[in-house]
Amino acid sequence: MTVEDFFRLTLRNIGVLLVSVLVCVGIAFGYYKMQTPIYQAKALGYVSVSGNTDSEGNPVAIASGNQSLQMDKAATYVSLFKTRAVGQGIIDQLNLKDASPDALAAGLVATVDGNAPVIYVSTTNADPRLASDIANAAVKSAAAEARKLDTGGRENVQPVTVLVPYQEALAPGAPVAPVLKKFLIVGFGVGIFLGYVIAFLRFRADTRVRTVEDVEKKLETPVFAVLPNSKALQREKGGVLPEPNSFTEREALRKLRTNLRFLDIDNPPRVIVVTSAIPAEGKSTVSGNLARVLARSGQKTLLIDADLRRPVVHTEFDVDGSVGLTQLLTGRVALDDVVQKSSVRNLHILPAGQIPPNPSELLGSRRMDQLLKELRKEYFVILDAPPVLPVTDATLLARLTDGALIVVSSGTSRLEVLGRAFDSMRSVDAKVLGTVLNKVSTKRIARIAYGDAEYGYGSGYGYGSKYGYGANYGYGYGEIPTPEEDENTPEVELPDADSPVVATESHGRRVARRRAEDA
Repeated sequence: MTVEDFFRLTLRNIGVLLVSVLVCVGIAFGYYKMQTPIYQAKALGYVSVSGNTDSEGNPVAIASGNQSLQMDKAATYVSLFKTRAVGQGIIDQLNLKDASPDALAAGLVATVDGNAPVIYVSTTNADPRLASDIANAAVKSAAAEARKLDTGGRENVQPVTVLVPYQEALAPGAPVAPVLKKFLIVGFGVGIFLGYVIAFLRFRADTRVRTVEDVEKKLETPVFAVLPNSKALQREKGGVLPEPNSFTEREALRKLRTNLRFLDIDNPPRVIVVTSAIPAEGKSTVSGNLARVLARSGQKTLLIDADLRRPVVHTEFDVDGSVGLTQLLTGRVALDDVVQKSSVRNLHILPAGQIPPNPSELLGSRRMDQLLKELRKEYFVILDAPPVLPVTDATLLARLTDGALIVVSSGTSRLEVLGRAFDSMRSVDAKVLGTVLNKVSTKRIARIAYGDAEYGYGSGYGYGSKYGYGANYGYGYGEIPTPEEDENTPEVELPDADSPVVATESHGRRVARRRAEDA
């Protein structure tokens, strides 16, 4: 994993990391509150030189070397604080009947000052007052034990050096343990670790499609267009198909139209199926917008609602849906009776009509095959078909057409689901022309976290980016043509009369031409 991958992993799972840290820090704080406070008390002892004595016990003054002697003796006396005798002395002084002398001695910490013959004695206890009493008693007990060792237990002999209490310990006001900061740091560290473990496991288990690279490398199929997650490219339930007005949305649809037309220059598709692996991926919206943008380029287009289970095309274009494909296939009406003109020039609609009890049989029938062969002579035909996996309708239709266009919802569709849909198509020798990556987030944070949806790398070339196809950086003079202007754009027919591909004059040239005419 590269640094860039790690950075993206962090951005994708920032919520998981925050929750993990908060939970672990909360647990650490709760554990801290459950701990018993521990207090520390410190007393000081001083090693003093009283002088030498003769054979009769009389002191003899030492001319020099007192400091060195004191330091040597202080280092010797430190070891006395860990003895059982000192522990027993503390018990006797404080009347601690239930205490163990070894335990008391083990709890003492004695050190010598590096610059003076001073011994620091500290101890800890849950009772601050008892902690100070034990520290003070420890100095006295060690002093008595040192005198006994230096005189050999003789009371009438004056030792050369003595350990005397220098500074008594006071009852501490604040505990030294537990330390809240340490608990919080440990909790934070554990939270970060667990958060990244969870993030990595999610990363390994996440098979959702987000970029073109995901589709083209793992499914080995081209992506014709990347459609942004925009309200203008989504239809409300029961509502008409909205009109995309921004340059980003319109250019994405134009790219889909262009890539579809130039899929095979010698034998371009004339009848295609638009479907998806599962419901709610936007296949009806994509088919409606594709039909509309094809028609506006001058291509005579017929949009057929081949979803005989949940038809929506008649609602999208606000046409009568009571009579349509079902009645046509059963021979109850003629073709001219059910094909309706829409509000878009060159776009005709064939609604689903009555919902039949046997949709698959009707769509896979010989009559359907004959109908499509007849329609392809006059129209570019787009069939809005049901999803592939729930029913067999789309696979049956794909066999009768030039191929299928699979709509993939970014961040929702999973590779294993798409793989099953592709296998279903290939199992009946149906051709998959390519895919459309739909509902791609255009937010900068999403492009950084998951990579650019269109190119699979970085975020510098996405829609709306500095160098991309954002509305502020359009072609020509930066003006965005309205649907009416686009509809009235001059058309140039290519030589192939059987499958005309229409080239439109760019908006920038149109503006320049108008200015020249005005001049």
